[in-house]
Amino acid sequence: MPGQDCRFRSAKRSALVARVLLAVIFAAGVHPGLAQKSTPPKHLGILASWACPERLVPEMRIWALLRSLADRGWVEGRTLIVDCVQAGNRMQDVPALAAELVARKPDVLFGESTPVVRALKQATAKIPIVTIASDPLGSGIVTNLAHPEANVTGLAPKSFYLVAKRTELLRDVLPRLSRLALIYHTGADPVEHEQMQKEIRTAGLALGFTWKVFYLTSIADVGATFEQVAAEGYDAVYIWPSPFAIFNAGRIAAAALQYRLPTISDTTEYARFGVLLSYGVQDSSLMRAAAEYVDKLLRGAKPADLPLQQPTKFELVINLGIAKAIGLTIPQSVVLRADEVIE
Repeated sequence: MPGQDCRFRSAKRSALVARVLLAVIFAAGVHPGLAQKSTPPKHLGILASWACPERLVPEMRIWALLRSLADRGWVEGRTLIVDCVQAGNRMQDVPALAAELVARKPDVLFGESTPVVRALKQATAKIPIVTIASDPLGSGIVTNLAHPEANVTGLAPKSFYLVAKRTELLRDVLPRLSRLALIYHTGADPVEHEQMQKEIRTAGLALGFTWKVFYLTSIADVGATFEQVAAEGYDAVYIWPSPFAIFNAGRIAAAALQYRLPTISDTTEYARFGVLLSYGVQDSSLMRAAAEYVDKLLRGAKPADLPLQQPTKFELVINLGIAKAIGLTIPQSVVLRADEVIE
């Protein structure tokens, strides 16, 4: 019948058009299931204790996290939106900044220091948080490393537990060590401050040295503080790791060099900035491991299914150029133990 023939020809034309459209879609490399709706990028919220990635040199922490995420397919501006808020080391502003960041509802949050992670946890109990803070267990951020009961997972670098090892290294380099100065930033977490003093007290009793904390409130204090350390006759300086310290490591190391004071801190980056000795985890290794957590959480994993990792590889780095400049000979037995020697 004429009407049926017309409908038949119309159906054939519709089928032909559909096949042509599918051919165009496949030729363009688009899966037909995604032709109507593309997958939106995920949203990573970063609360930086000091500064956001665009303000940092590429060698520093958060850049390494973003590079590692890009290697896993999370490319900023394409598959990932990075929303970074910087505290500029104004720790009193961190709770408000954390609340603002959480209100924008990122898929995953990242914090690199204890005050930041504590503020993020207080701001949300639902959004997953990845931490690389020194000791999330000892600081009370989590109560179980193997089975995170809250929304926090990531790394526990164990900075406190390495205090004894670092002071032993100082004693190996300086057999005369009897007085140790600690450089500590006032913006650090108060719980960490108590732990640090406990560990130093234990190490001092074991190795026979006395110690004193010198507090920094800003970079403007560095010169006068090291002048005071030298004037009071301290043999060496332990730079307590913090976002402030790593961001200003070059200026802190320069002040120590001016007064010919041996120094030690945790990650390898400190030695590269001019600190005499460093012993701890590489920052780049921490960030690669943190990126693995962020990647899994962005893909739908739950924090409770991701135990916090404690690093097992620690590196000793010696800056022989600094040793020479301050007139100190590093014993060969210590040099041979180093993972890296900076000439």
